[in-house]
Amino acid sequence: MEIYSTYVNNEIPTYLVYVPEKRLVSRHEVKKMFRRDMMAVTEADIAKVIEEAAGRSVPTREEAIRALVRGKLKYATFSHRWIERGEPTFRDILMSFRPAGYSKLVNFCAKAAEYGCCLAWSDTCCINKDSSTELEEAIRSMFKWYRDSHVCIAYLAEATSIDDFWKDVWFTRGWTLQELLAPRMMKFYGKDWVPLSNSVNDKQDVEMLDALSQATGIPHRDLRIFRPGTRNVHQKMMWASNRTTTRVEDLAYSLIGIFDVSLTIAYGEGQRSFHRLMEAIINRCGEWEIMAWAGRPSADSAALPESPRCYKALGEAQATVESGVSGDNKLAQRAWRGDRNFIMTKQGLQFKLLIVDLPSSSMKLFEGTGETGVECTRYGICTVGVVDYWCFDTTGKGVLRPGQDHLCLLLRSDPFDPYAELEKVSTTELLFIRTDSEMKKDLSMLWL
Repeated sequence: MEIYSTYVNNEIPTYLVYVPEKRLVSRHEVKKMFRRDMMAVTEADIAKVIEEAAGRSVPTREEAIRALVRGKLKYATFSHRWIERGEPTFRDILMSFRPAGYSKLVNFCAKAAEYGCCLAWSDTCCINKDSSTELEEAIRSMFKWYRDSHVCIAYLAEATSIDDFWKDVWFTRGWTLQELLAPRMMKFYGKDWVPLSNSVNDKQDVEMLDALSQATGIPHRDLRIFRPGTRNVHQKMMWASNRTTTRVEDLAYSLIGIFDVSLTIAYGEGQRSFHRLMEAIINRCGEWEIMAWAGRPSADSAALPESPRCYKALGEAQATVESGVSGDNKLAQRAWRGDRNFIMTKQGLQFKLLIVDLPSSSMKLFEGTGETGVECTRYGICTVGVVDYWCFDTTGKGVLRPGQDHLCLLLRSDPFDPYAELEKVSTTELLFIRTDSEMKKDLSMLWL
């Protein structure tokens, strides 16, 4: 029973809806409700779980018991767009009050029951927002709760089919991104709770995955099995770049689970929440693409963006990662691009850049990349720092390859201070540099 108690106290949401009665139950109540079922588990049940895992990673006895506990306590999660008024709150359910949005909760519970779940979780009524401690735990644990749920029921109130569901406001909200990525099993319903596919699990339906990918820009593999963490930061920020939240802080808080970072919750801090998220990501990230943003910088650092909306598509620049060393496999194996060891310091973002002075007879500056790039002369005599230079050894030199678009940052120093350091200048579009011939130059350490 110790494994059972530990699981309930640490793995399931703080409060759940008991589906048959539409009432809230705490972890303590859940523990009492299912105690008899867990006491009835026999050694034969445990042995069966281990036997069924034959050919895969064989679970230990403790892991087998946890699997049995999880099966007994399976719950459904709800993903939806809140209505402006009338969503049932934590207090409403406790007081048996039924506001206008209560019917949506009832329908959700009915679908949860169809998937064999007698427990369900909805963000509208299962979070006690009067308790700052419980609110913070819910926000920081939400990705995990969606990931561990048996099924996520997604309700797109304006959709009539997968041909038009991309128009639903659900695809524009910040919190629904993690609600799409985290669950292993998901079922979409449209207007009047009509299922949008014939599949039990829409994450295994190719037609549905095609439609979701087209609507969000997220590849099939990430829709099916998403791995949270600080890899492919630029790509994940692009997924979030067109989404909005009611509270400014939620632009950052809704991404905590996606990047698998720890962040304290402090409503009222405004845009600084996203700056703190970026600091947490940078501490675990070594990808130059994190600098592929343009627009308004953070009030706390010119090197970091104000929000995910600042991230721009890299296009052909990202596709040339391997082309710079094509034809030489040994060289490709030991080559890399950009600074992989940048860190945040008290002086700012410490980053190694390849410094280039413009204009130059052999180089041109562009806004945008590839065929859509437009030559940029508006900055006249200027200095740029190339971010994605090639490195073929550890001599401290970077290489620019001809015919490639290299991402760069516009830099400047105070003209009245001879000792001033170079600083990043904000631009409205991504800047790229193209060179006619190969250039090899010492790298410079800057604090942006």
